[in-house]
Amino acid sequence: MTIIGPALSRRAHLLVGEVAGAGVLLAALVITWSDGTPVDAGVDLLPPAPVVTAAVASYADPAHLRTAVLPPAPLPEAPVPTAAPAMIIIPSLNVHRPVEAVGLDRSGAMVVTQNLWNAGWYKGGPVPGAPGDAVIEGHVGYPNAPLLFGKLHQLSAGDKIVVVLADGSRRLFLVDSQAIWPAGSGPPGMGEPYGPARLTLITCSGPFDDHYKTYADRLAVEATYAGLA
Repeated sequence: MTIIGPALSRRAHLLVGEVAGAGVLLAALVITWSDGTPVDAGVDLLPPAPVVTAAVASYADPAHLRTAVLPPAPLPEAPVPTAAPAMIIIPSLNVHRPVEAVGLDRSGAMVVTQNLWNAGWYKGGPVPGAPGDAVIEGHVGYPNAPLLFGKLHQLSAGDKIVVVLADGSRRLFLVDSQAIWPAGSGPPGMGEPYGPARLTLITCSGPFDDHYKTYADRLAVEATYAGLA
């Protein structure tokens, strides 16, 4: 049996203490450097750099940075014509005649124009090109002696009618249809001062009474306003 002396025992205790102390120091170093940043109470560490987010906005989708395009302004509406008609032109019939303003007689019929070769515009109704139905009449003449509207029945859908107003503007109408009505009547809405701009041309038609020099019917040609000519 080996007996350990007091000196040897004291040295053994010192060695164990040193080993234990080294282990604590090593553990402290491992913990201290584990995040790669030494901790030293004697050194002031700089604060972390702020995260810059403003620069990200400058690289945003360019579609969100484009200048907004405003919708086009609506086109101004054309002024409503007020000048009286001065001339009527029907190219397909070779008609080019002045227009007189006429009223109604006591029976409610349109007054005859002073010049039998001129057209008569009903001045109590709309101006051609204004809202409503403008009415212009013209004499058909006798069966063997036609006048201004003697060939009005030859008009077809789409034919042009131009009315020149006193202010020089030219109003274009396109023929829609034509119909025969008994004398003293006409198409519904004829002469009305409201609704879409349109034009009705009126002349005599039907059987001719040679004794009274009158016609039994009336021919009405209706046309739609197509703007300035």
